[in-house]
Amino acid sequence: MKPQGHDDEHSNEDHAADNPRLHLLLPASNRDVNLCKTLLSARALGYPNPVVVAWDEHFDTEYLLGGGSHLAKVSKVLEYLQSMPSSADEDLVLMMDAFDIWFQLRPETLISRYRAVNDAANERIANEMGASAEKEGIQQKIIFGAGKRCAPNQVHTLACYPVPLSPVPDDIYGENTDTIMGINKYTSLRQRYLNSGYVIGPVKDMKPMFERAWQKMQNWPNPDPEDNGSHGSDFTYHGSDQSVFNLMFGEQEFQREVIRRRHETWYSKKQGKRPKAINRVEGTIIGDDILNPPFSHQTMDALPGKPCEFGIGLDYFSDLGHQTANAESDGRWMTFDQPTETFVKEANTDRGRFHCKYRGKGRLPTDVLASRPPFANLSAEDAPFEPSWTAVPLYTNLCMDRIPVMVHHNGDKSAREHSWANVWFQKAGRAILEEAEASTDDAGKLGAFTDSAGFLSWSDMCPSEYAAELFRDKGEDNKTDV
Repeated sequence: MKPQGHDDEHSNEDHAADNPRLHLLLPASNRDVNLCKTLLSARALGYPNPVVVAWDEHFDTEYLLGGGSHLAKVSKVLEYLQSMPSSADEDLVLMMDAFDIWFQLRPETLISRYRAVNDAANERIANEMGASAEKEGIQQKIIFGAGKRCAPNQVHTLACYPVPLSPVPDDIYGENTDTIMGINKYTSLRQRYLNSGYVIGPVKDMKPMFERAWQKMQNWPNPDPEDNGSHGSDFTYHGSDQSVFNLMFGEQEFQREVIRRRHETWYSKKQGKRPKAINRVEGTIIGDDILNPPFSHQTMDALPGKPCEFGIGLDYFSDLGHQTANAESDGRWMTFDQPTETFVKEANTDRGRFHCKYRGKGRLPTDVLASRPPFANLSAEDAPFEPSWTAVPLYTNLCMDRIPVMVHHNGDKSAREHSWANVWFQKAGRAILEEAEASTDDAGKLGAFTDSAGFLSWSDMCPSEYAAELFRDKGEDNKTDV
């Protein structure tokens, strides 16, 4: 298996850390109209053609999620990473769900935010861990999505209770923040838990993380001795890749606290750098000692060195993506060509006591404004909107005042149908396809490479019967609400 765009003689000098090559991996085994939406969104924004892993494979193990396809998200991605040459070590890999994520911002925005999120996280790590972070070389390098639940893991386990406090403001949902008071018992929680719908990081760091995840998936005991009696953890949490990455994140954070204490001195204790806040796990107060919470919990030994350190962190503020699970009401499609007062009024319309309040000013961030405008590759007659970011609808996380690069429909799956007409590029879908089909090589066409070095064209993946759902003529007014 040979990665597309690489060979043994490949020089990565032009794609060093300041200008990394981006690889997009999509675990997908079959055709689906929602996969075509993901592909079209990537093309509209200028992302490289993705590599689909596990294509045309069959997963039919009854007791596993997706018949076992979630296991393949680890094993097949690992195989691809292991096949990449050492010259690709600094390349960035974005692995994401293939059937429920849409891009809405450019790859240059994704990469700049990846760096900014890591910079902010490393500052927090230095503040919270003190000298131990520098002495042990602890830095964030890999970013997963962030969600409000520690699903599917059970909350008394290492996957859940040791994870860091969320840096999101602790009044984001008013007095209900981090309590079970909300539209449901999770909607008022701050994003704190790992979601594996997307993950991005350098090849050299992603590879060992996926290696450990695959080891764990193969060796997880069944039944799990830590199960609370519900048998919810059977079959590696029913074959969930997220359950394994959750555990790895929790173990990493448990051992980071061990490391911090190992290096702690009388002076550092006096400095009191650890944040003082009420620590809860899904609404339950767990006390000040994350290594020994006051309830029945899974335990772990304090280990020498840093065997659980993988540089994993989360996209707490939805800079990279917005997870709609338990957060559908946190987001709304907005255009930014209106006066501040009008925008704020629209953003706060129909929002009750259990919703967050929009506190922004209705302005686009500079990284969006500085990126290539919408429809940069289309002629003026093919563009259904003015080629300006202020003129197009953008999915906005109102609670965070963020415009995410991606929208992850892991909550209400029907939004993939009724919300598709809102996406800014959707009405130009046919023109985008025609522009791509004019290319003379596979890298320029609309489609995907396979992990066996083949190429799947748009027609291979997206048959004509999908057209009615995928394409709307630019004269139609099909805009719907989320």
